[in-house]
Amino acid sequence: LFACFLYVWAAWLMEVTPTHWVRWPMMVLSFFGAILVSVDQLKIASQYHATPLFGLKFGMLTYQLFIFALYSAFFMAGRFGLLTSHSEQFVYAYTDATVKVLQGALLAMIRNREGAMEIHRWWMASAAMQRDLQELLDKAHVPIFSMALDGKITQWNSSMFKLTGLKSESVQCKNLVDLAATSCKEAIQAALRACVDASSAHAEANLVEVDIPTETASDQNLPAVRMLAMTFVPMNGKSGALEGITAIGQDLSDLANMRVVQERKAALMAMLSHEIRSPLHGMMGLTDAMLQMPSSKPLQRQL
Repeated sequence: LFACFLYVWAAWLMEVTPTHWVRWPMMVLSFFGAILVSVDQLKIASQYHATPLFGLKFGMLTYQLFIFALYSAFFMAGRFGLLTSHSEQFVYAYTDATVKVLQGALLAMIRNREGAMEIHRWWMASAAMQRDLQELLDKAHVPIFSMALDGKITQWNSSMFKLTGLKSESVQCKNLVDLAATSCKEAIQAALRACVDASSAHAEANLVEVDIPTETASDQNLPAVRMLAMTFVPMNGKSGALEGITAIGQDLSDLANMRVVQERKAALMAMLSHEIRSPLHGMMGLTDAMLQMPSSKPLQRQL
């Protein structure tokens, strides 16, 4: 700042003083201040060589310093009578207009380039987040799949493949109702309608039991039907409108198998109870009748 004040003040004194012996020292002082300021600006700018568009910005600064030096040369030529006042004003007028147009164009180009780079960074960050989310959903250890608003499957993660044996390619664009067992189709349709209900400003998650017949040909250890407790979560887009449904769930097949075992056990015990109770009652009645007979006294102890 001091150097700027120094060369501006020296240039003003050189302009107003009528004697040549004062103009020469002021000229040297003005040139010294201008050179000092220019070197300082270049040094400061060089510290940001790692920033984007450094070449364009440094070129803009160099261009401005060159124009200042050119103006200084015209100014000095006019002060020492090498240019007439009319010629000096002519040079200033046309050079200033040309310089301002070119400088404005360079500055607009730099600003537009910075805006385009910023938009590109946002796009790359958004794409990276989308890829990370897709990978997270695909590699999650819980069954997850996504559906369009009409119930057609758009994504099927690896956990669903492990549980059902159905590959993602084979279920793409298929309706969930068509894949599910008959016993749960109505519940699935009701949950889907609740998610896409237009009268609800904020749709809520719905928990529904989904029974999916497995592809036993791919893995003989899979059960015939996989029982899943799925939560249907509405997915809104950037505009806030409902764009799809994501189902996140838990495998309840072991619980279902335990329930089946308990039901079979109860049925077996009921059958055994009925089959055993009737003969026992007959044997007890026959034994009591035999005890009432006089001829059975020798056998009373055995009976």
